[in-house]
Amino acid sequence: MDIDLDYERPNVETIKCVVVGDNAVGKTRLICARACNATLTQYQLLATHVPTVWAIDQYRVCQEVLERSRDVVDEVSVSLRLWDTFGDHHKDRRFAYGRSDVVVLCFSLANPNSLRHVKTMWYPEIKHFCPRTPIILVGCQLDLRYADLDAVNRARRPLAKLIKPTDILPPETGHEVAKELGIPYYETSVVAQFGIKDVFDNAIRAALISRRHLQFWKSHLKKVQRPLLQAPFLPPKPPPPIIHVPDPPLSDGRGPAALFCTPLCTDVVFILQDGQKVFAHKVYLATSCSKFYDLFTLPISNSKASVYPSPSDFSCSSEEQSNQEHFSGQNRTKEPATRTKSLDIDKEILEEHNLQRMSQVSLRTSRSDDALQHEERWQQKENMPGWNLKLGVVGQNLTNWGRGFVSMQLEMVKDPVTHREKLMTVVCMDSLIQVGPLQAVLEYLYTGCLDQGRADLMQIATMAEVLEVFDLRMMVANVLNKESFMNQEITKAFHVRRANRIKECLSKGVFSDVVFRVDDGSVPAHKPLLITSCDWMVAMFRGSFRESFTEEVSLPGTSRSCLGAVLEYLYTGLLSPATDLDAMELLILTNRLCLPRLQALTEQHAVDELLRAYVQGVDIDGQVLLYLEMAQFHNAKQLADWCLHYICTNYNSVCRKFPRDMKYMAPEEDFPPRSKVRIEMEWTKEAHSCVTQNRMEKEPETSRRIKEAEHSGRRIKEEESSGKEQAESSENWVDEVAENLLGVVESSGYLIGTENKAHFEKYRWPPVWYLKEEDRYLRSKKEREREEELLQKQHSKNKWCFWRPSSSSSHVS
Repeated sequence: MDIDLDYERPNVETIKCVVVGDNAVGKTRLICARACNATLTQYQLLATHVPTVWAIDQYRVCQEVLERSRDVVDEVSVSLRLWDTFGDHHKDRRFAYGRSDVVVLCFSLANPNSLRHVKTMWYPEIKHFCPRTPIILVGCQLDLRYADLDAVNRARRPLAKLIKPTDILPPETGHEVAKELGIPYYETSVVAQFGIKDVFDNAIRAALISRRHLQFWKSHLKKVQRPLLQAPFLPPKPPPPIIHVPDPPLSDGRGPAALFCTPLCTDVVFILQDGQKVFAHKVYLATSCSKFYDLFTLPISNSKASVYPSPSDFSCSSEEQSNQEHFSGQNRTKEPATRTKSLDIDKEILEEHNLQRMSQVSLRTSRSDDALQHEERWQQKENMPGWNLKLGVVGQNLTNWGRGFVSMQLEMVKDPVTHREKLMTVVCMDSLIQVGPLQAVLEYLYTGCLDQGRADLMQIATMAEVLEVFDLRMMVANVLNKESFMNQEITKAFHVRRANRIKECLSKGVFSDVVFRVDDGSVPAHKPLLITSCDWMVAMFRGSFRESFTEEVSLPGTSRSCLGAVLEYLYTGLLSPATDLDAMELLILTNRLCLPRLQALTEQHAVDELLRAYVQGVDIDGQVLLYLEMAQFHNAKQLADWCLHYICTNYNSVCRKFPRDMKYMAPEEDFPPRSKVRIEMEWTKEAHSCVTQNRMEKEPETSRRIKEAEHSGRRIKEEESSGKEQAESSENWVDEVAENLLGVVESSGYLIGTENKAHFEKYRWPPVWYLKEEDRYLRSKKEREREEELLQKQHSKNKWCFWRPSSSSSHVS
């Protein structure tokens, strides 16, 4: 189809539109978006470049481009011819300007120099070559005004200039330049497909109005309007930030395997016939093997047993023998692989637990105090029935209970790590048990893994058969039969079964060796499970802190439900929040315990609660403000980012409901905001304590002289005055320290408030520039409507000026 056919069609106006501007401002992309309806992503726009020659040649080769050039504007059929030009200032563009109907002058909203060149270079050039041609000023790349500039700079071509936040031009800058030049102004974005039709339709209107002035006989141009106002572009609502939960931390020398190698906080020791000792933890063995669970839940009777007993050393009553036969009969009849037993604690086990509490080592580090308290304990035990320190200890005969076991008793044993004596369960084994295979079986019960490269796999299988660890026996058989791939399912079932038993132990407090005192009660726990999952617990129970030698640890500022959720996470790696769990309280505790993964899970739980309430129609603005303050104070950055996003996207409504909170969160320039800080007394008390501790270090010479004067009985006036001056200086120093500490709190709160204010200004939605542009658009729209009303009134008067009123005409007739 010939291009010139449009010139011959009746009532079809052909418009030549020339697009000019600096290089890389978006001229060619704007032409492609209009001519080809090309929709590209921001990455495609930034990473690729379309040469100017492409747009020039498209009208010659593409039928679709020619068809899209036809349009109807204000009931006038037009054929739009778009002319692309080079952005180099030294190029000769007089051929492009020739016979042009309208010129679209482009600049980039992310390049202030391109707007500066509009006034200094492009506008004079256009007026020189085509002085009567209408001009449309267009700001391109509007999407960069609200885009992430860091991501944009990474996606741009390697040699492209980086875009700074200060380079982004606000809408009022373009309006000022357009008002100064007396031309209409529009903004476009090829990424958002905004303003493209507005620009070219209004360019067509400007061209048709100019043509109507020259060709006044064309009646179909009478309905053409002048260029319309452009409504401001509302950027899309930013998506909420995603809460990222980190992967479980690596062991790094911590875990069940490391705990077995370094037996910290052990409560059971296995003594072999050759005198070797193997230390372990009840909770790991009992939750991994039903045989050991039955062993540790056996009632320890009050019979006397020697320290290293033999079968002939036990003298049991007929009732005890019948009980032992009953236990052994049960073990023979029931199936070991399906052994299940309730975790209820009977009265005798509770008495044993109380006895262990009474046998704790003193909290003091003095050896003489420990010795005195040990003597008191032994005297108390001598008075208790069944205790005879010279002949034996409280124990249980296990010869008829199971293979490999001889006896079990309570005894004071030196801890292998802390080297302090503590009450442990001592299990004596017979000659069938060897130290190497026993350690391998116990290590499997800790980790659930088997070292397939060991040379003593047959001995391990035999030991697993004796101790009724049937999973391990099956794994060894699979390795020997070269079917190791089947061990994955066994290991998976092992961990699932142990996790369920650990949850039951947590809920019922079985085998607990520490009790946490919280605000609303107490929570039993297990030190071995805690120190394998939390560095904070390792430092508390392993070091020289008093908590490592006591069974009660105080945790103020938390509740049972909150601590229970933390313990469940440390035991199983999962967070199952209860209905009465306070997310903020849990967040504070996770920050205290330095658990980043649990903190992320808690943040996700808090966000889910807020979203659930929001969907149900509950007003969550106040709760989000509270969460933001607590999250920023307790290092919950992801929750703080989510709260900031919610406030930014609902900024106007939140400010209307909570003006004071928002003013405190985004303070003015005056500093410090003392009315918002209410903790002067606490800091003053802490400052007084600092004075008492550091007075000797602050003025050692004066303190020494005062002590010498008091010791010799001399009271010199100069020393009294110096003492008074010292007291006065100390009091002044107290006030100064309190003021400084208070200033630190105020400054930290002020810095957080300043950061919040900057965040609100940058990310609030709708943005400030949109609100200003909307206000300007509404005012301009009202002014134009007022002008059109005046023009209509004048047009109506001129229309009826040649007609006489009906009454006068009848009178004349």
